[in-house]
Amino acid sequence: MISLVNKTFFITGLGSGIGLATGRLLASYGANVTGTIFDQNQRSVIAEFCEHPYLLDITDSEALAQAVADTSARFGKLHGVIGCAGIIALKTSAETSSTEWHHIVNLNLGANFELAKSATRYLCEPSAMVFISSQIGLVGHTNAAAYAASKSGLNGLTRSLALELAERNIRVNAIAPGPIATPMTEQTRANPQRYQQLVDKIPLGRFGEADEIARLAVFLVSDAASFITGQVIVADAGFTTQ
Repeated sequence: MISLVNKTFFITGLGSGIGLATGRLLASYGANVTGTIFDQNQRSVIAEFCEHPYLLDITDSEALAQAVADTSARFGKLHGVIGCAGIIALKTSAETSSTEWHHIVNLNLGANFELAKSATRYLCEPSAMVFISSQIGLVGHTNAAAYAASKSGLNGLTRSLALELAERNIRVNAIAPGPIATPMTEQTRANPQRYQQLVDKIPLGRFGEADEIARLAVFLVSDAASFITGQVIVADAGFTTQ
């Protein structure tokens, strides 16, 4: 049985999608939850389980580091961090500008590096990190070169950090979801033809739900996953088995 009573977790992308679902689930297990939000409107969405979120640009490494430090100071200990914030641009490499490339890679990969770097000094022993990667980081995408590259890099970062932090009993894992019904996939789901084409390629025949990924994230930061580290765990309804 998972028990997270009085344990503290910091989540980026707390205000929507997988981050929101994970925050709610952690709180239901008795955890203290805080993290970053994208805009003021998200404050009301998370008010039920988080009183003091951090409204910031996660690519601002100093602001992110300060938020992690404040969280540790407020609750006394930090038991885990979960990197959920991400961005995608449905463009080929030829269509992607240098500015867009750097922004996507910096947000999806660089910000998670900074999150890990900042959190390491405050994390308890044992504790855990989880990053939300993507199946696209494993198989590529015809229309999201920058996103695919950033998620592939995140998988490598996960494995390297797992080796680096093992001696402190800090476990590091990533989740690689398939298509999930979140704001990130809203554009695709709004196009009936594109949506059906994608669903037809998924063995289970549907998009996943944010709660399904949240349950995996909570498992990975809990003691129930105490022997799991350095893994990129795919949750994609069988897409990558083909």
